Amino acid sequence: MATLAVASCALFAGLATATQTVVIGEVEVQSTGDAAYVEAMRAAIVRTTGRRSAATDPAFATLIQDARRYVQIFRPPTGGNPARITLDVVAIERAIAALGQTTWSRERPVVLGVITAAPEGADPGTVRAQLERAAIERGLPLRLSSAAAAGVTPGTVVTPEAALLAARRAGADVALVGAADGAEWQWTLFDGASATVFYGDVAAGVEGAADTLALGSLAAVAQPLGEAEFHVRGVRSLKDYADVQKLLVAMPAIKSADLVATDAEGAWFRVEVSGGAAGLAEALATQPRLKREGGSNSRDYRYGP
Repeated sequence: MATLAVASCALFAGLATATQTVVIGEVEVQSTGDAAYVEAMRAAIVRTTGRRSAATDPAFATLIQDARRYVQIFRPPTGGNPARITLDVVAIERAIAALGQTTWSRERPVVLGVITAAPEGADPGTVRAQLERAAIERGLPLRLSSAAAAGVTPGTVVTPEAALLAARRAGADVALVGAADGAEWQWTLFDGASATVFYGDVAAGVEGAADTLALGSLAAVAQPLGEAEFHVRGVRSLKDYADVQKLLVAMPAIKSADLVATDAEGAWFRVEVSGGAAGLAEALATQPRLKREGGSNSRDYRYGP
């Protein structure tokens, strides 16, 4: 194996990933007085844990009762805009950990939202507003796109390949596709490993996606960290190296990824990953652009568009 030139290593230093840092502690509230602090804390707990049910979970009762202690800034309502409260997120995360509860990393996968066919009578502006509000409440990075802009045909069934390709073009990690199910909605989350379907109202897809991604992230990071190296064939250019590195660090289980060497067929990467080598295999199984070659113990993968 040959070491890669310094120039390509420097290229990795400033790379942005497809994940997005979620704002947890900025909350708009409708309540007044102490009730406003409680409302803000409930919203922050939902975003921090990734669980909608956390807002009413007795496990967080003491944190909610002490909500005022975590307030950093209170901005009163002005010009028809609601009051806004800024909470100390770091302190909230510490308090949640002290209660023996888990938190969802603030670096979260970006979700591309596309509607191929809305239920009859659905107002586009209202639908967009409801989706955006649900995403803010759940702390889910959501980018909405028309079917045409996403490159899918309105009124047709979207394949996993087309959905993930549309997500990549939009700079997202996964795709959430909505379609009419009679008067209700059918939402399908394509995350590379599987397609998960949610039925219900306009916000059912956002709620289901947040549940799925949060639980998957928490399960991935629960394992102890370890290092693992693997080989990626089909990596030829600096852009290929950068794209693979971005794919890796966007995965919740992978904490860091470094290019360590190149050869005639591709490149070697070293990653710090929850679960070590076994955890790496599980993580890469969810990435359709990195296909394993050889048996279950192989460290060879092939990169594809």
